[in-house]
Amino acid sequence: MSFRLIALDLDGTLLDPQHRISPVNAAAVAACMAGGARVLIATGRTFASARPYIAELRLVGPQITLNGAVFADLDGGRMIRRRLTANLLADVTAMLEDRHFPYTVFGPGTIYAPVGMDNTDILEHYGEPPAVKLTRAEMLGVTDAIKVLTFLAPGPLDDELSELMGDRFEVTRTGSQFFEFLPPGVNKGSALAELMTRYEVSREDVLVIGDGENDISMFGVAGLSVAMGDAPDVVKAHATDVTAPCTADGVALALRRHVLL
Repeated sequence: MSFRLIALDLDGTLLDPQHRISPVNAAAVAACMAGGARVLIATGRTFASARPYIAELRLVGPQITLNGAVFADLDGGRMIRRRLTANLLADVTAMLEDRHFPYTVFGPGTIYAPVGMDNTDILEHYGEPPAVKLTRAEMLGVTDAIKVLTFLAPGPLDDELSELMGDRFEVTRTGSQFFEFLPPGVNKGSALAELMTRYEVSREDVLVIGDGENDISMFGVAGLSVAMGDAPDVVKAHATDVTAPCTADGVALALRRHVLL
């Protein structure tokens, strides 16, 4: 087996549109672990939302959650890599409110939303916990803020927000409805690099599979990166290889091609 560490995105990659792991993908992941590879999840979800899939696959050790902001494992371990400062939280939420953009603030295990904002049912569809509703003053008092997510379809505003806030935040699109602001330097790639150092795994021994713009940072630190067949062109352009879409068990296909030789 040529890869010692395999990082898999969840939505649009390992999971199908109904948020399920197919038996084919599960079998391929199990075969990789049986062969000695360490497999981990790298997702923008909270650990609570990702936990059922981690348990289903029997993954051990730290998993990358909240787009690299938090390591968490099934044994209850959790390490917060970095929080948003009070000033950053105030600045980004003020900007979003001025533009009348709905948003949520994520803590390690809690989601906060402004009073009267009803977009949180979208997150609950992904298995996230119900949001705690707060006034503006209460929101500014949140001390465990990890990231801010605004509900925004892809378009010119992506570049505008990146130019406006990108010098103070890590900004990234994490889905067709989600655009996020994290502490500077916090992304899936930096989290994966930290685990590579911890496990003493070289770049050449790392395989990454993903479909989103927030996976590109992982592509940059892995020896081999695979984009899903239905990933945006900008994601495919950063990948070493392209596999089938998630609806055609693209993860299993990639693992068979590159690991289960």
